[in-house]
Amino acid sequence: MGAGEVLTVIDGLGLHLRPGEFVSILGPSGCGKSTLLNILAGEDAFDAGTVRVQGRREESGARKGPRPKDNTPFRLAVVWQQDSLMPWKSALGNIEFPLIVLGESPRRRKVIARTWLEAVGLTGFEDYYPSQLSQGMRQRVSLAAALATRPGLLLMDEPFGALDVYSKLQIEKAVIGLWEEMDATILMVTHDVQEAVALSDRVIMLTPRPSRVVLEKDIDLPRPRDLDALYGTARFHTLVSELWNALAR
Repeated sequence: MGAGEVLTVIDGLGLHLRPGEFVSILGPSGCGKSTLLNILAGEDAFDAGTVRVQGRREESGARKGPRPKDNTPFRLAVVWQQDSLMPWKSALGNIEFPLIVLGESPRRRKVIARTWLEAVGLTGFEDYYPSQLSQGMRQRVSLAAALATRPGLLLMDEPFGALDVYSKLQIEKAVIGLWEEMDATILMVTHDVQEAVALSDRVIMLTPRPSRVVLEKDIDLPRPRDLDALYGTARFHTLVSELWNALAR
């Protein structure tokens, strides 16, 4: 691109998330998946269009993140592909930090942080610093920190893409188990078709840039889901094949 040229990343994209739904976004690299999440998170401004959360409109140019209609803070959390842990804080301290921002008392936030650290399978690692943890363990801490705030909307940008196969499966199990116990909506960007099918209620496929929705696929797999058993079922493989074929067109 030359100086002054305008690059349109997203154009005419319409997306509706139902409360408590788990939705994954698939699409080619560079199509605007992460840009969409950044807009929803309030990290990026957008030139045209509207974002609505619980009836509250966020117009183009806004970078404040969504707020519900009654102006009470809407709890939104993000888990990025690369963890954003503070290296000078312990695992417990990283989970406590967003609770400090929310005004939780010291005693209460320690209880919450320990509960979520246990929930992601890291009991005993409370005092470990990020440099002492594996990549998979750091991502579990990031997940715990996000979920500890009890978000209404959890955005995840390829959160498991850099993990080894074993760590990826373990954290996928943690996510699906914890989400099935919560009242949260999840929007996840991923390149992994199998992951999208295994975790989601619905999969959205985007076109190359400027991105639009080209396919919406309901994932008609029963819940709760046992991922170990799910990967061996005929219906799972049929859904994966259908999405791969759509991507290849």
